[in-house]
Amino acid sequence: MENCNLCNSIDTVEISVLLEKPALETDYKIPTSEYYRKIMHCNSCDVYFNSYKQGLISDDFYEGFYNSSIDSGIMEERFNRIISLGFDQSDNKQRVRRIYDFVQSYGRNIERLLDVGTGTGVFVFEASKYFKSVYCVDPDKKSIEFVNKRINVQESWVGTLNTIPDSYKFDLITYNKVLEHVKNPIELLAQTGKYLEEEGIIYVELPFAEELIKENKQKERAEFFIEHYTTFTYESFEYLAENSGFKILLMVDLIEPSGKHSIYAFLQK
Repeated sequence: MENCNLCNSIDTVEISVLLEKPALETDYKIPTSEYYRKIMHCNSCDVYFNSYKQGLISDDFYEGFYNSSIDSGIMEERFNRIISLGFDQSDNKQRVRRIYDFVQSYGRNIERLLDVGTGTGVFVFEASKYFKSVYCVDPDKKSIEFVNKRINVQESWVGTLNTIPDSYKFDLITYNKVLEHVKNPIELLAQTGKYLEEEGIIYVELPFAEELIKENKQKERAEFFIEHYTTFTYESFEYLAENSGFKILLMVDLIEPSGKHSIYAFLQK
């Protein structure tokens, strides 16, 4: 038994053991002799999580190495390739549209959007077509430099959510495939409330485990790759939201154009 990455319960069970990098997992230069991880399941909160020895993924992983490792580190090429996809092929174009459609139907006047963990900036690029003022924060300095060069954002920060001054308030805060990369997602999500305008909305999207576990595909799928501390089900997503102090307005799972199994929710205080 090992402590759950989400709820810290010891009521956990081993699902799979991986002794080598899956073929499609990004090469993070981990020596073959050191590659060892287990995919675990928590019977208390229903989340799936990776367990590996301390130091296999460093604490400063997302401050530069993660983004520079994606697609051989060619951020510009990755950005251009993704934004050139048509609507039917684009995860991000469909993601922005469903967010926009939801907030429109909800009757909320959304002007100021903050994207947390913006990466190469594809999402904020698309979001800037729909929302008046777009802000972003990312721990990787190169990521923010790239976003500022290519995208018309209102303001950006290098760092974490708490890097942003408390005086800033937003109508919509988005976490697009971010919280699965965080050791303490409940703590981070809970801190989000202080940056929300009254009746503001949070959008959270996460990798979805349920169908892939049923098909026994967890060892080969990106949803469970080494950089993900957690992979979610409906029950574990509900645990995350409620223990962070938010209520769920809508929760849906889907298979995205890229083939990724995802689950998203709109939250409110």
